[in-house]
Amino acid sequence: MLGVSFAKLQKVKQEEATWAELWSVRWTPEAEIELVESALKGDTIAQAASFVIREEVQAANGAGEAARILEAAFFCGMSEAVSYITEVLQKMAVDSSALSELAAAAERLSVMIRFGSIRRLDSSPLLPVLEQIFLRACLLLANACVCDDQAAEKVMASIEQLNQVCICHDFLDQERWIDLLGEISSRDDLNTRISGFAAAILLERGRMKDEELSREVSRRLSKGIPAELGAGWFAGLSRKNRYALIARLSLWQELSDYLDTLDDEEFKRALLFFEKGVCRFQLQGKE
Repeated sequence: MLGVSFAKLQKVKQEEATWAELWSVRWTPEAEIELVESALKGDTIAQAASFVIREEVQAANGAGEAARILEAAFFCGMSEAVSYITEVLQKMAVDSSALSELAAAAERLSVMIRFGSIRRLDSSPLLPVLEQIFLRACLLLANACVCDDQAAEKVMASIEQLNQVCICHDFLDQERWIDLLGEISSRDDLNTRISGFAAAILLERGRMKDEELSREVSRRLSKGIPAELGAGWFAGLSRKNRYALIARLSLWQELSDYLDTLDDEEFKRALLFFEKGVCRFQLQGKE
């Protein structure tokens, strides 16, 4: 929190334990200077860090930024600062209308709740905060899906974050989340890429049957639907479940039949979206 360069937290390789921490420790003359400068903020490291935390919280622009500071204070073991920031975060969450901020905050809270016990920290006060933020995000999600394709990328990233948080914590309203994904996947007035992505999550979680998927594919990839909308929906669907989708031969047959119905101009408009979907399939295969 003080920016003293004596110790730096390194990234942990993906195949290693997700809770593991790797620190690089090195004493330098710069670290000594930084400690001396930090003495102006408090008589001890804890006091100086508390001073910095309060300054950063007061300058925080949203729930995501406040959650980042809360995470730092939490893992510093500063219980008083955690209580203070938690109150600020709750107030921000009530007024926040930014889905990405709430999703980022939920993800950070989830990490603290899951791994706080490793540092022997009490994460129980964070449970109602996560529940509140998750509910607020659910209330905002449908409206956020009325957007252009550029904004859709951020919305889908937020949906992925919220879905992972929901999977990790059974005290969250699981059925509400599944129902919300079902609503988004079936509505025609939302961005079709997001609708396809919502269907992909339902499929991944085993909450969409093959018959339902087949009906949705037939509806989305039909002659009456503009080519860019149908292709956009398929691009969203193909962001997940690569092997599961490949195994569904009927899906590819319907896609082939749909492409046969397009004229040259419609095919050109649809091609960009389908090309992205195919490229994403290839990248998933390499991973």
